[in-house]
Amino acid sequence: MNSAACSVRLDVNGFFSHVIGARGLDGQDLERVLPRLATALADLDAKRTAGELPFYDLPYDFEGIAACKELAAELRAEFDTLVVLGIGGSALGTKAVLEGVPAASLAGGMRVVVADNIDPATFSRLVASAGAKDGLDLSRTAFNVISKSGGTAETLAQFLIVRDKLRAHPAVGEARWARHVVVTTDPVKGPLRALAAAEGFRALPVPPGVGGRFSVLTSVGLLPLAAAGVDVEALCAGARHADTLCSAADPRVNPAALHAGLLFLALREKGCGIHVLMPYSDGLLRLAEWYAQLWAESLGKARALDGALVETGQTPVRALGATDQHSQVQLYVEGPRDKVVTFLRVEQHENELTIPKAYGDKEEIAYLSGLSLGELLNMEQRATELALAESGRPTSVLTIERCDAGSIGQLFHLFEVQTLVMGSLLGIDPLDQPGVEAGKRLTYGMAGRSGYAADAERVRAMLARKRDDLVLG
Repeated sequence: MNSAACSVRLDVNGFFSHVIGARGLDGQDLERVLPRLATALADLDAKRTAGELPFYDLPYDFEGIAACKELAAELRAEFDTLVVLGIGGSALGTKAVLEGVPAASLAGGMRVVVADNIDPATFSRLVASAGAKDGLDLSRTAFNVISKSGGTAETLAQFLIVRDKLRAHPAVGEARWARHVVVTTDPVKGPLRALAAAEGFRALPVPPGVGGRFSVLTSVGLLPLAAAGVDVEALCAGARHADTLCSAADPRVNPAALHAGLLFLALREKGCGIHVLMPYSDGLLRLAEWYAQLWAESLGKARALDGALVETGQTPVRALGATDQHSQVQLYVEGPRDKVVTFLRVEQHENELTIPKAYGDKEEIAYLSGLSLGELLNMEQRATELALAESGRPTSVLTIERCDAGSIGQLFHLFEVQTLVMGSLLGIDPLDQPGVEAGKRLTYGMAGRSGYAADAERVRAMLARKRDDLVLG
């Protein structure tokens, strides 16, 4: 695909002392980590060959891509709106692409709404009647219920509310409500798979070995994106292009490995426990949110692979340029030296606007005349990068030619491989999430789910420890 032809460009000069001074890394620092990076890449290649990392294969699953496109075409023929019911990895990637690609590229697609939380104020507005603000015409709306396990409490709660409303709708009712539901879940097991069989829902599989935060290029993301009109073939072509770059055995020319290695050095040797991802594009803000889940959930671990207590990880923060130059950058430039900032830069912005010539006698205004907004935005990015450099703060820059499906597909794959390499350097399992599971068990206990009585008792015991004098109001 042509949209994948322009590679994402990684500039890591901002990590090194020749740019940021004495607080930067030097060539010897990099040389020390290169053997570990080469080992990590060899290990990933071996696991990939053994079929242990199936997310690598997703951009090459042409049959699965075609199945998503086929079902999306069916939905477009029957409905005007598709509502995605999902949370975390079942929603963030879809939202990142929908907001990142040019609006013009979605012409002819369905309206796709992602309902990724259970705030009753928000969800009640969404499922209100068509006459209400932001409400839906349920007779023309399909719902994509997404949960890999099939047991995600938030998603099932949304589904049960939607099911009730569809069955009660005069134009839908008992006879047709199941036609409005599409399930994306485990191919053989789990509550949603059983419901799909019992109710006759249309369904697509989530590959068993692919975790939620790595699932955007499965049916989890591809079905709603294809329904919206996104060129999912270009998205996957972008990921394939990045795969060629990120499969290089030499970490010095592998962008995912090199970036992971430098982020590791920043964490371990410079105390940079916070990684800020700062796109200079409104459309890439959701991508930064997707990345935050990927980086936090994959790397934030209490135990190393050998069981040792390590409590490691690097906290992701999303910022937006130029907006957050006026809110967060003061802290980044002059605050604690605990941050490394990665900029996402777009060379060619969509729908460029030229600033008109006016007030030529007022230099503080006239200097803007003739610049485009994109040019000014990129000047702001460069200025922030250099201001951080002058203050001795580490940075890197990822540049894409334009925001489109191919470029976003490249970023998805690069960041996923980068995360696995970082996990190897930290000595942890980047594919599990035991901390998330702990919270789920406590929720099940409070909700009265069978088999979780001990967790309900843990909740009661922990709440009983609270002191009334430390609760005000």
